[in-house]
Amino acid sequence: MQDFVKILGLKHRREVAGKSAIFSGEHFVLEETDWYLLNLFRLWWHYGISFLRLQMWVEEVMEKFMRIYKYQAHGYAFSSLEELLRSLGGDTFVNMTQRSVAESLLEVGVTQRFVDDVIAAVLRSSYGQSVLVPAFAGAMLLAGSQGSTWAVEGGNKLVCSGLLKLTKANIIPARVTGVSLHSSEGRALYQVHYEGSEGQGSAFYDMVVVTTPLHPNRSNFTFENFKPPIADFPGAFQPSVTSVVHGYLNSSYFGFPDPQLENLFYLSGVEWVASSMEMIAVAAKNVALLAYNRWYQDLEKIDQKDLMHKVKTEL
Repeated sequence: MQDFVKILGLKHRREVAGKSAIFSGEHFVLEETDWYLLNLFRLWWHYGISFLRLQMWVEEVMEKFMRIYKYQAHGYAFSSLEELLRSLGGDTFVNMTQRSVAESLLEVGVTQRFVDDVIAAVLRSSYGQSVLVPAFAGAMLLAGSQGSTWAVEGGNKLVCSGLLKLTKANIIPARVTGVSLHSSEGRALYQVHYEGSEGQGSAFYDMVVVTTPLHPNRSNFTFENFKPPIADFPGAFQPSVTSVVHGYLNSSYFGFPDPQLENLFYLSGVEWVASSMEMIAVAAKNVALLAYNRWYQDLEKIDQKDLMHKVKTEL
């Protein structure tokens, strides 16, 4: 994503200064100070070396995840999410989508208290989820909560709109209602149906990328003439509602006179694996590479095994 920001001439948004704390509903479990060593001591005093084990676990996952950029730089793509995950971390990554982050962390020696106090607070504030969220999604989120992430000045949406403008794509301002499959001279041809301000319309394409969720009650998207038929995907999304209130936090409730001290935490497909800008960017490039490789019949660049060894050899 940093490469996109440089290409588009965007700027990093400045961080808002402040301290963090974890509130249990009755008292502060942990408060950040201005002194780094004191913060480390407090973490050790409350949770032992759980925070180190957490960091080691996240770094191990992220080190393997970062392989995707090397694979994509060499033009490799994957036809399914499972193949992509398996190429990065083998069966371990695939299994991480089927077990909870709490289970995985407890297995590597993180204490239950640390999971309940810290991990639960981070997941609740970012995903609106509990520690039962899948381990892979939890690892992506925890990696992004350790201070190394950043946002774009003016909003991350500028990355999408900037890239769209850069490609000089022909944009049709309409809502897609469905896709029907046809045949032309022995090859597949896709008719995209849409509704716009000027009424209904359609257009034919050699390739179609569907970016809307196909889970029940998420879209009125239809597929015609596909065999076997394309059914709704299993599972359901959890709606999250954010209320933005203009005002100041009543810091006296927490015993603080200065409201500028909390970052308060409350302790109480690719989106399907982990929801983040980076995961969306990775998935988008994977689709682009997959489409390119299939179009030009470069099948050796799809679902390759042992890519780490192969890429080293190419280098």
